[in-house]
Amino acid sequence: MRPIQSGEVQIGQPVPYDIYDERGKLLLRAGQILVSASSVERLVRVAYFDDGTYAAVRANVLDDSESGNRPLGLILSARYRLHALLTGSKIAGFPEEIKRVAELLHRACRVNADLSLASIVMQHDGSYAIRHMINAAIACELVGDALGLSLVERIPIVAAALTMNIGMLELQEELLTVDGPLSDVQHGGVRQHCQRSVELLQERGVADALWLQAVLDHHERSDGSGYPGGKPGETIELPARLLAAADVYCARVTGRGYRPALQANIALRWLYLNEGARLDGNVAASFIKTLGIYPPGTGVRLRNGSVAVVTHRGRGGLTPQVSSITTHDGLRIGTPIRRRNDVGAHAISEVVDLDALDLSVSMEALWGADATT
Repeated sequence: MRPIQSGEVQIGQPVPYDIYDERGKLLLRAGQILVSASSVERLVRVAYFDDGTYAAVRANVLDDSESGNRPLGLILSARYRLHALLTGSKIAGFPEEIKRVAELLHRACRVNADLSLASIVMQHDGSYAIRHMINAAIACELVGDALGLSLVERIPIVAAALTMNIGMLELQEELLTVDGPLSDVQHGGVRQHCQRSVELLQERGVADALWLQAVLDHHERSDGSGYPGGKPGETIELPARLLAAADVYCARVTGRGYRPALQANIALRWLYLNEGARLDGNVAASFIKTLGIYPPGTGVRLRNGSVAVVTHRGRGGLTPQVSSITTHDGLRIGTPIRRRNDVGAHAISEVVDLDALDLSVSMEALWGADATT
């Protein structure tokens, strides 16, 4: 551990590494944005970072075995590694390193798909731009598998998800706080980011045609209203259609400065009904079938009045398993209690917003060792 030096962290820029106090307590995760000069000054005075781990990530030699097969650890490691790859200087072997990140997410989903899906709606730390691409990659991995795509076929699609917005990373963070119409410059940056992302990937050695085409076409829409080419219907290949749906879903379940997050079940319904004419209907239906009617991480109220969190999708996504975090009369429970959804009193009556109810709960309390990092 060494102290942070002046100039290593800047206002409006993502923090490039996890930051700790002198006792080793985590203060900020990599990717979070500093918004004031006083925050920067304070970190320079009191904060530290693990220069050995950071150097290892930048040198691409971080030992993935540190996370073992703990899914949440693998996902957070993927976020950390992706941030270093996309925001640092050009790295030799970039395509292979991105595929290593894709492999981390494949391992996480293979060990615990429900926890991996829950991380999309429950893990809000760090840079939105990086987090969004990791989330979309998780969705592409699981829905792609459900669509019958082999691992060999999924890897370039997941790689495309991890890099689809490399051409607008700073702009994407900036747009989080926009409350009103975009400026001409911002609008132009959004419309051009697909082509710009492809150019940057090619500069970094990506030659996989499927990967590049998916990035280029992930904002094309079936009715021809998308960009950059206005491609219609079946001229948009399946990888790009899958990525487009993942992009939309993951954006909708994350709040922005100008709108609150949608609950996951509402986002899925919106994906299928409101975007049906623009996105691939079969892909949208597969999202609902794969993620379930109540995706993991969704807050719900049971018929007995208690508030719970969906932890597992259950068979066919129709019988989700839940864990209560309050009693029937609203008192907080120290350790979540697993419930059987097929018991009348423990059936789901409605979806609730856990943040609005100020009912935060750790993923470790819900998923145990799989959620340790």
